[in-house]
Amino acid sequence: MSDSDSGEKLGSNLSQLIQQLEKIEFATDRDLYQYARILRAIGLELHMRIGMDADMVGAILSQYRGKWWTFGAQSKIRSKLVSAHLKGGASAAKVLGLSGVKMYASFVKHFIQPEIEAERKAREGKGSKPGFSIGDKPKGAAGRPGEGRAA
Repeated sequence: MSDSDSGEKLGSNLSQLIQQLEKIEFATDRDLYQYARILRAIGLELHMRIGMDADMVGAILSQYRGKWWTFGAQSKIRSKLVSAHLKGGASAAKVLGLSGVKMYASFVKHFIQPEIEAERKAREGKGSKPGFSIGDKPKGAAGRPGEGRAA
């Protein structure tokens, strides 16, 4: 497999992820989960790819020997300055991926957990209220009037 083949696979994977992200319409909580998952994958892919490209650009530029007498001595310093910009972009991609995860965690905290807590309190409240009921067996009794006891 050549480098161009692997580049096309990575590019197509990234483009597929972006297409999946574009297709999501926010109608349910599962849509938010899918969005966060895909955004995380895009951020991870971009972070790794741009970070590796930054290292490659830095390595290539550090070997550059210009016509000026200072370029030989300063090429490593200058290459680090140039590649640092790409590393900043890689960090931004990492933040992009993490923002999707944080968005979904915040959604769970502020929307799903209060709903679960309210349902739990409602279930607990139903059992503790005294009241009249039909069809339930009284506590400690064998059954309804007229039912025979099994002996």
